[in-house]
Amino acid sequence: MDGDTVKNNRILVVDDQEEIHEDFEEMLSVSSKSLATDKMASAFGSEDDMSFLPELELIHAHSGQEAFEIVRKSIDENNPMAVIYMDVRMPPGWDGIETTRRIREIDKEAEVVIMTAYNNKPLSEIIRNIELLHKLLYIRKPFAREEVQQITISLVEKWNVEKELAEKNRQLQISEQMLREELKDALAKMLNGFLPICAECKQIRDENGNWNQIDVYIQKHTGTKFTYSICPHCTEKLYPELYESQKIANLSREKK
Repeated sequence: MDGDTVKNNRILVVDDQEEIHEDFEEMLSVSSKSLATDKMASAFGSEDDMSFLPELELIHAHSGQEAFEIVRKSIDENNPMAVIYMDVRMPPGWDGIETTRRIREIDKEAEVVIMTAYNNKPLSEIIRNIELLHKLLYIRKPFAREEVQQITISLVEKWNVEKELAEKNRQLQISEQMLREELKDALAKMLNGFLPICAECKQIRDENGNWNQIDVYIQKHTGTKFTYSICPHCTEKLYPELYESQKIANLSREKK
């Protein structure tokens, strides 16, 4: 990521149990004291060093309908979610599967993590009719704190990298389109009206009265780069021995 690019660290947690929301605050909040015992924290330095965790903005929803409205508003405000943790069972309204399907209709970029403690919905049923499976993960409750931390860090970075690549690709397409338009305009200007050309050597007279080879003239006025070869007619005229050898080689290939 570019140093000047503002990263999207917004995480939406969707669960009907308040305890789950509290767990996520403890697991993903840099200021949380309970993180001191994490194995991951020890791996990244001292137990008090939580610098490996980025500053994350946690948003909470307790139902599918509430989650959908939060995502819809975030899209409208151009401030989308990077990662959505989605519980499966959230009675009495939409369950997590239905909520994910609806969210996918308005947000194709969010990384979604389906989480459940029950085995009544197999993975095959969960992923059925859900778009963008490369942006969908499935984890079982109870999950380890370091597991959630690692998944969150990876998916946040993935969302931001993909967004940056998409923007660079968009800018490249714009540049290519502008170049095509400039070339088109230059050619139209160059070919507008009558273009003086020598009937014998095919040189072109420019606006200053100078005579230029046609390739030099086009390159000067459009920036087009030429590659050079020699056509069969000129080969036969200028290099008859080479022409005959190429002709024999071509006939030999055709017989094979």
